[in-house]
Amino acid sequence: MSSPSKPLPADQTSLFEIAIAARRFIEPIWLEWHRTRGGDAPPIASQWTCGRSSLFLKRVLNARGLDADWVSGTPRSAPTGPEIGPFGFFCGKSWQSHAWVECGDFIVDITADQFGASPVLVVDSTDNRYNKGSRDVALPQFVLARQRAVDAIWPRWQRMNAGASKVRSYLESPAPEDR
Repeated sequence: MSSPSKPLPADQTSLFEIAIAARRFIEPIWLEWHRTRGGDAPPIASQWTCGRSSLFLKRVLNARGLDADWVSGTPRSAPTGPEIGPFGFFCGKSWQSHAWVECGDFIVDITADQFGASPVLVVDSTDNRYNKGSRDVALPQFVLARQRAVDAIWPRWQRMNAGASKVRSYLESPAPEDR
């Protein structure tokens, strides 16, 4: 599907539906990513996947003709370092490094459950649990790895959605006797 020349407006309901579909697709992939990283999978599968997952969600939304941006916030320059500011996701106790998508007037997050929130959030862009930093602080090799991870799963998403589109078209088309 080609993108329209002008981005479509985003509404909360359609964003939620798209986010749920993206999360359902990517949940088993998180286990693959954790295995590749080595060690045991975390108790909450979305943990340590927000950068890749949000980049994937941004691509999904863009493919649907929606203007979406990948954003992140990092409150510390090192895991045990001092706070550099209130950036990322505020989980009620402290700020945590996090990435999410901004689409229109909404924040769309498919990995907030790693902080005790709902698995899928579509909230107003002014939600005070989120505060983006001024730039992506990941090292270039990690930015590239994030992009490659999304590039690797994108064909699977496209195949799945091509099949779903054909089923929808078939179900929405008139029955042969109605033609």
